[in-house]
Amino acid sequence: MDSLRTVLLFVPGDRPDFFEKAASSSADTLLLDLEDSVAAEKKESSRLEVKRALEKLAAGKKELAVRVNALSSPWGTEDLSMVRRCSGVKAVLIPKAEPAEVQLTEQLLGETDIRIICQIETARGLQLAHDTLIASHRVIGAMLGAEDLAAEMNFRRTPAGLEIEHARHMLAVAAYAAAVQPIDTPYLKIDDPDGLRNDTIRAKEIGFTAKAALTPLQIPVIREVFYPGPEELAEARRILEAAEEAAGRGRGVVTLDGTMIDAPVVNRARRLIELAREVEGDDR
Repeated sequence: MDSLRTVLLFVPGDRPDFFEKAASSSADTLLLDLEDSVAAEKKESSRLEVKRALEKLAAGKKELAVRVNALSSPWGTEDLSMVRRCSGVKAVLIPKAEPAEVQLTEQLLGETDIRIICQIETARGLQLAHDTLIASHRVIGAMLGAEDLAAEMNFRRTPAGLEIEHARHMLAVAAYAAAVQPIDTPYLKIDDPDGLRNDTIRAKEIGFTAKAALTPLQIPVIREVFYPGPEELAEARRILEAAEEAAGRGRGVVTLDGTMIDAPVVNRARRLIELAREVEGDDR
């Protein structure tokens, strides 16, 4: 899993006026969208705008990805054809992903090294999530699509997000089992930073390591939640020091403040320290 991909910013493909602003944001990944944010009559022109943007942004430091239309739609195959001809694209996000779509996407990407992020947004997709995520070696992430899932299952989305907790758990487990990154669904209320923070904290507690954003205004809150803070880092350092001290004495059991610390806890502390070092060296 790519530890520094914590914010993926959706950018509507029919809004070229947004491209430069998105590129100057602190998002880790720019996700140029040709699917839900683009009306049917603008699909062709938006594909051309996204192609121009990809060519312009290829030399930059942002990770570039494109959400293509479903391969079953009139536009999906041409979307993939355009993407594979553009340099600098790291991944495609495929909607309503299932194993067959992943395998067909892999074939259409040909000899490129473009990766796949699977958007899981149907009840069937959730049931098949693990099979979908291991359907190709190109898959690097799984993103929950809560809005389409809500529409299919006829439940109402709420700021508290309790209605998608089970779906989050299912997708996180499938992602970890497949060794790909779990990416949380966007928070739709763009003027509610407190709600966004609470929603992101819940996702992190379940195991998600990244979240999609709909506007640059959401990025600082998401980064703040996912990147380890001073207290978390201090605790991680204490755990590593205790582990090193126990190892120096030839002990396999680590205790800290009267609590036994097992290997997974030590490994998590080590990952937090490594992430902090990467962030400190990140010049975005």
